[in-house]
Amino acid sequence: MMRDITARMTCAAFLCVLGLATANVFADTVVLDEPAGLFRPNEKTLFLIDDDGSFSADEVYARVDEFRPFERGSLQVARRGVIWLLLKLENRTAMTEWVVTNTMNVALMELFEFDANSRHPIDASGNAVPFAERDVSSRYPAFRVDVPSGDVRSFLVRVADKQSSSIQLEISEARRFWNSYRNQTLLLGLAFGFFCALIVYNAVVFLVNRDSAYLVYSLYMTAFAVNQLAQERLLAEYVLPNQPHGFFWFVVFGGLTAALGVEFFRRLIETRKTMPRTDRAMRVTQIALGALVLAGFFAAGPLTADILNVLSLVAMALIVYVLVVRIVKRDTLALICLVGSLLYLAGTATEIVGVLLPIPVTAFMLNAQLYGALPQVLILAFALGSKTYRLQEEYNRVERQFRSELEDRVRDRTRELQIATRRLAEEAVTDELTGLFNRKELNQRSAELDKLLDRKRQVGENYSVTVAYLDLDNFKQCNDSFGHGFGDDLLRRAADVLRSHTRGYDLAFRVGGDEFVIVMPETTLEEGRSLIERVRSAFAPAMPSEAKVSVSVGLASIDETAGASVASAIDAADTALLASKESGKNRLTAAR
Repeated sequence: MMRDITARMTCAAFLCVLGLATANVFADTVVLDEPAGLFRPNEKTLFLIDDDGSFSADEVYARVDEFRPFERGSLQVARRGVIWLLLKLENRTAMTEWVVTNTMNVALMELFEFDANSRHPIDASGNAVPFAERDVSSRYPAFRVDVPSGDVRSFLVRVADKQSSSIQLEISEARRFWNSYRNQTLLLGLAFGFFCALIVYNAVVFLVNRDSAYLVYSLYMTAFAVNQLAQERLLAEYVLPNQPHGFFWFVVFGGLTAALGVEFFRRLIETRKTMPRTDRAMRVTQIALGALVLAGFFAAGPLTADILNVLSLVAMALIVYVLVVRIVKRDTLALICLVGSLLYLAGTATEIVGVLLPIPVTAFMLNAQLYGALPQVLILAFALGSKTYRLQEEYNRVERQFRSELEDRVRDRTRELQIATRRLAEEAVTDELTGLFNRKELNQRSAELDKLLDRKRQVGENYSVTVAYLDLDNFKQCNDSFGHGFGDDLLRRAADVLRSHTRGYDLAFRVGGDEFVIVMPETTLEEGRSLIERVRSAFAPAMPSEAKVSVSVGLASIDETAGASVASAIDAADTALLASKESGKNRLTAAR
């Protein structure tokens, strides 16, 4: 019995020694020296793929002869598979503390000491391990390994993920690692600060002008920023350090980002008006994304993440199609948006290439999607502002045109009102039939002349006013014989004679049926007699031959006597008119 046990122990020890020897045959030593500082040991690493993830550390330890050189920059396996890495480090520096990092985020990465005495993981990291429980609190899976100066140590690393396992190892001295890590965090902080500034700015613009496109853009940027915070593990590091990083944030906020992005472009390009069929396809995509977001609250996982990726590609394809169609129609705004979208797609594609292809992954490639998003959101904000400016210019043009048309209409209406007002004023002071002033205007003008006469008397100036009172002879007989129309024509002819044979400052009034008054300012009685005789002589030629119409006139003048008025002169002229009528008509009589 003892002999069997001894034989088994000897065999096991032999296998261990053989395994270590085999490992030393296959594994190249990664030499840690001062000049390098940062090492990418992938090509000097051995790996073993466990297709179904069933191997234990002991079984892998026993299969060390099956490890193969890790000749490519990165490696992927199926979702259920696990990658085992064998890493051999030789420290030729005075530094003893080193950090091993997988720049590809995975669900779980475990570190084993590779010797005959250790079979349990000495550290674990990755999305499944909360930040508070990690020895190295890094956004990427990382371990701290102690390699004494001049010593050589070997480690086993187990890498597993719910989607696919990707490897891109880096080894750096601890202080260098943390300095680089802080610099990367600062750059990420600046990037997200830029996002926050855009969100706040567009929210303020929305509150000012109530344009819903700015609200949608702010919500889109918020969802995108939260999604990127989750993808960069900043959310898990600073907000939820006690929770493992799962698919919830990616599915929920990734879905919201895609749905709001589609809505933003729908409003920006106005697909509902310009491309109704494509708009319906975009709305269906939005509904599917909304359903996926709701599903993410209950069943966020690899399947929902894959569905989200497919729907996001559909959404992006629709957006690109809409932009291309608008570019064909010479829409420069769509061209600007397409440039921004292509930059984001280029960043996303770069990040995907770094995961899928066996090439070395740089720090830029790790954050290429974020770097592509920065110019995209800035360009989209510019496009949105350009559209608002364009709409404002169009609004201002329409407003100017409307204002000009309104001013023209107001001007025309004002002119019409002025004409109407002038006509009303004229109608109020003139006789409708003859166009001469009426009796009401005679009273108004008489009062004004009386005031003028008083002022002249007060300063001792001589100012004469002569008044003529006219009446048509035989007018009643003509009106009765030939009708009222004939009589109206006689009155109009009489008015024309008065206008034609009086001076510009003389005032002619119709004060009765066939009675007229002429007020002649600055005119003496003799001057008035001469003027009225010319008027009286012009009546006969102006009248129809069948009308035996003449004119009788009474004339009166206002002298410098205090208290004399135009009204009194009119009365005196009326009395003189009666004298002309009694004397045989068709004559002029001056008041005494």
